[in-house]
Amino acid sequence: MTQLVDDTMMAETVVAAGFSMDGAKPGPASLASPSYKAVESRSVFAGGAFVKRMHPEMMPGFDLEAAMALALQAGQVGVGPEVIWYDATIGAVAMTDLSSEWRTANQASLQDPAVVTAAMSALKTLHGTQALVSRFDPFAQIDDLIKSLGREAGALPDDIVWLRRLIAQLEPMMEKGMLAPCRNDGSSSNLMIGPNGAVLLVDYDRAGMNDPLYDVGCLLAEITIHERDMQPGYVAYAGQFDEAGFARARLWSFVDDLLHALWSRLKSKNSQRGAVEWLKYGEWRLIRVRMALMHPQFEEKIRLSGLAS
Repeated sequence: MTQLVDDTMMAETVVAAGFSMDGAKPGPASLASPSYKAVESRSVFAGGAFVKRMHPEMMPGFDLEAAMALALQAGQVGVGPEVIWYDATIGAVAMTDLSSEWRTANQASLQDPAVVTAAMSALKTLHGTQALVSRFDPFAQIDDLIKSLGREAGALPDDIVWLRRLIAQLEPMMEKGMLAPCRNDGSSSNLMIGPNGAVLLVDYDRAGMNDPLYDVGCLLAEITIHERDMQPGYVAYAGQFDEAGFARARLWSFVDDLLHALWSRLKSKNSQRGAVEWLKYGEWRLIRVRMALMHPQFEEKIRLSGLAS
């Protein structure tokens, strides 16, 4: 079986969703750097719908039942496109086409406080939807990625033992705080900006129950590297600033950086799409997590979040 969605597979998906390939237009091309966009799936715009199907090479490690469930819930509460059809077994979904009045966000978009406020409001609403069956465990995923990369010569970062040892200090966060249905993905390209500054959430591939501050922390890290400038975004979600919650959100973003750095390294080794700049994106995430873990405030954040006395 091909590891990428070919023309026949895409056409079969469109038909299964109840549409026709007549007049269909291709969706966005895969791009890892500078913005992580459309890397998991191939897509088309057909019959007033956006139809996408996950590449077989990308399916391992994703809970697609959870992804489809959260996409449905997001559409039902108005913070995501309406889901018209889906098939979790092949990672395919058809949603309302937003292409005419909506645009994909990028880091520049996130410099607009109104966009950040709308995105945080959408996350807050999403976190209040029905609980999902599965739990998202980034630490288990990190360990699985380390094992997979360990089988590839020279694939692991030279300092992986140090990185994993420091990130291990954050594992008790799995037992703290509330759980909510989360996207567990903060990429700016997974936000759509529409008329009058409206924001919709798209892409739920990493969905699962988690601390909602994971979602918040990932989005804050996408906005800026300056924590003072992150604080208004945190307040937009939480209603007020508190040091402990902000520290936990930031710590979760470090975990996510390591997860995506290793994920991208693995894809640079085993993806059939050599033109996608997997390693470039992964190295950027790796640099960011190294800077965070070496910063004197890393230990302060651990204390503030209640992980250490």
